[in-house]
Amino acid sequence: MAKKKRPAKAAPRPAAAAPSLFETLWSRRKFDILGKKQKGEGRRIGELRSRGIEKRKKTILREYKLRHKSNAFVDRRFGENDEEMSEDEKAIVRFQRERLAQLQRKSKFALPDAEEEEEEEGDLLTHKGAALSMLDDFNEDVSGDDEEELPQVAEAQKELNFGGGFTDADPARKYQEKRSKKEIMEEVIAKSKHFKAVKAKEKEDDLDLREKLDSDFKVLAETPALLSLMRPKKINTLKALLAKGSIKNDKASDADTEKEKPDDYDKLMKEMAFEIRAQASERLKTSEEIAKEEKERLEELEKKRIQRMTGAQESDSEADEDDGGSKRKKKRKRAEISGDDLGENFVLEEEYQEKGWVDEVMARTEAENPDASDTDNEENGDDDDEEDTDFDEAVQGEDSGTSGSEESTREELIEEVKSTLRKEDESDDKDIEESRELPFVINAPQTLEQLLGLVKHRSTEELGVAIQRIRACNAISLAAENRKKMQVFYNVLVLYISDLAGAKPLPLDRINMLTKPLIEMSLETPYYAAACARERLIRMQQVLSDKLRSKDGDESSCWPSVRTLLLMRLWSLIFPGSDFRHVVMTPLVLLLGEYLMRCPVTSGRDVGVGAFLCSLALSIMKHARRFFPEALSFLLVLLSTGLPDSSAARKTGPQFLRELVGSRPWLLLKDDNSDKSFCDLDFPELVAADGDLDIFDTDSFRCGILNASIQTLKGFVTIYNDLPSSPEILREFVPVLLELSSSKLLPKSLKASIIDTLELIHKTVEELEKFRQPLQLRLKKPTPIKQFNPKFEEDFAKGRDYDIDRDRAERKKLRRQIQREAKGAARELRKDNQFLAAEKLKERAEAEQEREDKYKKAMAFLEEQEAAAKSGQLGRKKKRRR
Repeated sequence: MAKKKRPAKAAPRPAAAAPSLFETLWSRRKFDILGKKQKGEGRRIGELRSRGIEKRKKTILREYKLRHKSNAFVDRRFGENDEEMSEDEKAIVRFQRERLAQLQRKSKFALPDAEEEEEEEGDLLTHKGAALSMLDDFNEDVSGDDEEELPQVAEAQKELNFGGGFTDADPARKYQEKRSKKEIMEEVIAKSKHFKAVKAKEKEDDLDLREKLDSDFKVLAETPALLSLMRPKKINTLKALLAKGSIKNDKASDADTEKEKPDDYDKLMKEMAFEIRAQASERLKTSEEIAKEEKERLEELEKKRIQRMTGAQESDSEADEDDGGSKRKKKRKRAEISGDDLGENFVLEEEYQEKGWVDEVMARTEAENPDASDTDNEENGDDDDEEDTDFDEAVQGEDSGTSGSEESTREELIEEVKSTLRKEDESDDKDIEESRELPFVINAPQTLEQLLGLVKHRSTEELGVAIQRIRACNAISLAAENRKKMQVFYNVLVLYISDLAGAKPLPLDRINMLTKPLIEMSLETPYYAAACARERLIRMQQVLSDKLRSKDGDESSCWPSVRTLLLMRLWSLIFPGSDFRHVVMTPLVLLLGEYLMRCPVTSGRDVGVGAFLCSLALSIMKHARRFFPEALSFLLVLLSTGLPDSSAARKTGPQFLRELVGSRPWLLLKDDNSDKSFCDLDFPELVAADGDLDIFDTDSFRCGILNASIQTLKGFVTIYNDLPSSPEILREFVPVLLELSSSKLLPKSLKASIIDTLELIHKTVEELEKFRQPLQLRLKKPTPIKQFNPKFEEDFAKGRDYDIDRDRAERKKLRRQIQREAKGAARELRKDNQFLAAEKLKERAEAEQEREDKYKKAMAFLEEQEAAAKSGQLGRKKKRRR
């Protein structure tokens, strides 16, 4: 078979130009495309990859190997971490630095040479024109005051500097001897006196100089030459100044003799020194700690109250204290047992009786009139019959021989006896009251009967104290089960308010007392309070619907009762009315509107209830400034009932509302009240009264309702002053108010209030209409027709952003850079993880190989031992010769 001819080998390329394997694989291109770059073109990927691996070996691999080591050797030699320097350069620089350090250590204590100093220019030091190097400090004569002492001092300094010292015969040794404390203090005192004398002399010289300057200036100021150069006004000022200066000098001379008084600054400093420094106060306590302390305090007070009621003995410590101080108290008198005693009161123990009120009265009488007590003792004698003498016999004895003083003493005694009896009655009443005292520790009542049994016959203040103690003893923060107790107690308080609402007259003081704790308890249990209110609102709406559907709806009033009104007012205080949607206030507002729009007015009470509901709606809506059309419509129709039927303004408002509310002229006055004054209505009493009372058919009631309606309307106008549709809403009230203000039967104060409301409406309407803008079409830029022509750029360059908005183009560029950097960081992290995984795999393989080698070595040793044991060579050794 013929062999194929091999092709001739191509000439080898130079080593420098030989492409790598990666360049051959990834950098080869078949066609050249204009404006397109291939990935990896113009760079050597294999070389870059090898550089990255070497870099990771120096950084990540080193950190990985040192991860379990607590310390490491750091080479701090010069140039060790500088990769740009070669080893020879590093050695040269280190040698230079070493020689420089040796030179510095050698020249640190070396004295400079005189010849070197002369050679240095600019550093020559001279004295009197001669260089210091040419002078001898100890041999030449130095001119001065102490010429004789200088050579001795120089000699002593020379001996000190060059190893010499003082001898025993040297007179300078006395300066080095240790002086006593007395000598030192004498020297200090002498120096102090010297300095004081010098200071006093300087002060005296300054004073003499000042006086001399003052006298010279005074003489100079009186010269005609100086006076001719000054203005006339300044001359008088100068003379006054000179006179004042002389007076000051006289006063200063007198003040020098007296003690200098402290100024305001010194007084303030002394006061600040004695001020009380701020002290650290105790830390603020949490609500749980405060509740716990309050409960402990009430329990202690309850314990003391029970002890007072039962007369129980005090604790042992208090009893010991009482026994220790019993000697200082009055002695108790032992009860006398007469012969007539039948033994009913016989006891085994000795019976003691405290001093009675008669003994106290007699003791006071004897203390005030000792003479009278002596005469009484003489008259009484020692017989038992005289001791039992009746008081009438004593009075009869006054006629036979008693004096006027004794008679007055007896009368005073009678008065004191009566007053003592009166005090005893009062003390008995106090004991009864103490037995009915309000307990300090009270469990939360779980029913209305329990609460009524506790506070029914107590005052309003005691009611508030009882509720406070119940909340303190059953606080939610003290125990987990107290939450349920307080929730039930909250419901009991609401029931108690409902029970109080049915009483006549209405106890407003007790209802007001319950308002604050209910608001606070609603904050503690908000969800339960909202659930209770919502359930009651549902029942109220059901009751209203039943009344409206009933056949006898014309006979019974559909308006809410006093209980319902009080609860609605309470909820308006507890829950916020500014929320866009609330679980309690939203149904409450809807129920208010339903009452105002659907309930017919059949009596004067219904008129009062409607006016009250309008004011309640105002108090709810003033925070959120929401539009409430039901209240405004009701007020409009209600105010129109104050006009006669022939009036044109009488027909304002919705037709159905005129039939429900304006069926009768409820507010039309019958008499002339222009000169009369009216009082504000008491709405709680009105809504609690019956509908057929005579008070509802009086002009004072009508004036009061008119005033309340006008004030409510003024409030709505105030909160709707920025509503765009206010002009159209408020214009309906203008004819009604104008006709009411022209009535001659209205009081003057009410007429003035109506006129003020009219002015406020006109002002609000004018301001809103002034800033109104006419209607116009919506301004919109014309939208160009979308074209599908291709976009063409003459000098197009790939990668360039041709967006007109440069800021947007810059943001896009930055966004792309961030994405590019994020991808690069992720790629580097991925390569680092791959590198570390390869190193870990390599370490694991080395460990497995090492373990396998150890295992093979151990097995070979065991096999060798086993073979030796089987062949009998194991254990055979030559015996040692003795």
